Amino acid sequence: MLDHLCINAPFESSFYSVDAEGRYFFIDVDPHSLEIPLASRSVYKDEDGEIHNSALFHPFESVPTHYTAMAMKVFFDSSYEPYVQIKASPAKLLQGHNVFGSDNIEQGAMEMIGFLAEAYPLLSRMLDWTKAWVSHIDVTYSARVKDQTTAKKVLEYLGNVSNGQTRQSKKAYDTSRYWGGETSRLVQHKCYLKHDEFMAQFSDLKQQALKMDKSAIRVVEIMSDQRLVDWTIGLLRFESRLKKRWLERNGIPTNLFELIRFQKQNPNLLQTLWTKATHSIFEALRGQTMKLTDDKSVLEAIERSEVVMTKSGKASPTKVRNLFAMYCLIREKGIVELKANYSKASFHRLIADLCLIGFSKAYLQNLHTEKANNIIPFVKLIEIDFNQQLPEWYVEPNSQFNYKIA
Repeated sequence: MLDHLCINAPFESSFYSVDAEGRYFFIDVDPHSLEIPLASRSVYKDEDGEIHNSALFHPFESVPTHYTAMAMKVFFDSSYEPYVQIKASPAKLLQGHNVFGSDNIEQGAMEMIGFLAEAYPLLSRMLDWTKAWVSHIDVTYSARVKDQTTAKKVLEYLGNVSNGQTRQSKKAYDTSRYWGGETSRLVQHKCYLKHDEFMAQFSDLKQQALKMDKSAIRVVEIMSDQRLVDWTIGLLRFESRLKKRWLERNGIPTNLFELIRFQKQNPNLLQTLWTKATHSIFEALRGQTMKLTDDKSVLEAIERSEVVMTKSGKASPTKVRNLFAMYCLIREKGIVELKANYSKASFHRLIADLCLIGFSKAYLQNLHTEKANNIIPFVKLIEIDFNQQLPEWYVEPNSQFNYKIA
């Protein structure tokens, strides 16, 4: 999936020139006339007390769209020819979420350019779109494991993976791992728990929706689809940012329209590039095995869960003990045999609580029969199936801006 796209478009050459010392400057263009918010790096008073500013610049701003905002900035420093940069998640612009989405660069670019033209029609007409280039593309594909507990354990294991030039980054969080330096001019990789990210974003957007943010209201409506929530469970997302220099080194055009044409000639382009970029990470995992679950990780998952928390915010020892015992009994005896040992209400309550903690019902039903298969090759566990990246009910979106750009 194309998860992020950064497009840069220079001004038409008639709007700027360059002096003998190589400094660029606008011709008959006042930055104020572009109707963009400006800031100044220098503000001072003259002898008469009048306030002046110099070194104007345009800070990044958010261009409104139907769903999520798009970042935009006009660069007009004298050291390079002036240009406009726009960057966004095409999936979020087109469908309101990026749980899954299209590989189509053209549709994403059309949506981004269209929203810029709506917000700044005069500015958009001053740009030479034929020379637009791509700074980076973020390509992402996902592996599915059986539940969130396993996903977290896999992510923790991935934190130790390095191979060749692909080094583990010092930047790491509970729900994500990074490879490659933050200043790398080639590639950057990360793996994260999509369910955790989705639910955190969902929570933030619901708060914005309460303040009558219309875009947030629309996105919350989209994200409320239970099918979307369910799809994120157990999803490990591997995302690679492929930068301009890396693309060029691998023979990929970075002019936006040449790149679009190239993808039309090579429909599996993003899959091919992602596979090549992540090769060293997956190569480092070959031959390694992993124990999927152990008593310690299960107990920790239960103790962290809101299910066992009391009103004071502390874990209830009794609830923890009962749920852990239930898990162990399911593993040893099986869910069918165990059902006869509990009242109907108690049994269903304990199963429901284990599901809320992150153990899916399907996982619990198969826990007894699969306990002998608890240790498996790691690369098999996080196998990326390009044919299973989209649900059966997915309909690929098309840009609402129907002009051809390539």
